[in-house]
This record gives sequence, C-alpha cells and structure tokens, in this order.
Amino acid sequence: MTFLPYIFGLTSLLIGLYLFLRSFRIWKPRPRNKEQEERSDKMLEKYGTFMKVASIILILKGAYDLAVPNPDRYRIGNRQQNTEWTPEYRAIFIKNCMRDAGPTATNYPQLAKEYCDCSADRIMAAMTREQYEKTLSKSFEEQVKEVMPVFQGCVDRLRQQIDSVTKRGK
Repeated sequence: MTFLPYIFGLTSLLIGLYLFLRSFRIWKPRPRNKEQEERSDKMLEKYGTFMKVASIILILKGAYDLAVPNPDRYRIGNRQQNTEWTPEYRAIFIKNCMRDAGPTATNYPQLAKEYCDCSADRIMAAMTREQYEKTLSKSFEEQVKEVMPVFQGCVDRLRQQIDSVTKRGK
C-alpha cells in the first residue's frame, strides 16, 4: 500500500503534463488524416480553457503526491486507527508490568512501580501503540530483542536500587 501515492502521483503528473502540452499547443500529435486534425482542433476550441485549468491542477496534485506521499489516504474504507498512547493505555501497561514483575513487585513495590513508570515512558516515547502491539504478537525472544534496548536503562536502574536496598538491609 505504500507505493500507491507514487503510482497515483506519477499518473496525475503525466496526464497533467500531456493536457498542458496539448491545451497550450506546445505539442501537437501527428494526425493520421485531415478529419482527425479537424476534430482535434475543434476539441481544443471547445474544451481548451477547461484542459488548461485541469492540466495545472493535475500537475500540482501529482507533484504534491510525489513530494508528500501519504499511504493512509488510499486505505480501503479510509479507517484510521488511533495509534496514540492514552493515559488509559499507560495505566494498563503499568498494571501489566506490575503483574509481570512477580516477586520483585511483592518484595520491592515502590521500586517496581518506578521501574514500570520508567519502562512505560520509554516505550511510549520510542514506539507507537500499533508498533508495540505488533511486537507483542511476536514470540517472546523477538519481543525481548525489540523492546529490551528501549528500556534497558530502566532495568539497570532497578537492579542498582535493589542492590543498594539489599546492601543496606545486611
């Protein structure tokens, strides 16, 4: 689907250039016979102004589509999914993170909460919700490979804090 803006943009640009050259009489195709030449001249007399305006619009539209391609414009049904992170999704992320933290959340609830906040902030800054959901649909190993570099700093900080709490406790 990402190639459609280029296809439509190039098509619009070429048709616009053709109409521009024909309507301003810069280029005139060779007629096969006298009748075809007369028909072409009559068409230009009748629709010349329309062709000039349409050619300029098509050239601008084609150039815009090529310069600023937007594949979402050509989605069937044009349904746009909300891929932004909302406070509700952040709360769900943190809740799931606390649940998955297991014994760490039980033994060090405040540190686990800080870790989950840090992880949520980093993931939300690095990925869209759609990208994150795609990552979750992959195997655990692939998830770790994609997501771990994003919040590795949070993991390191959690380990340091747990180590310092453990050392103080001794």
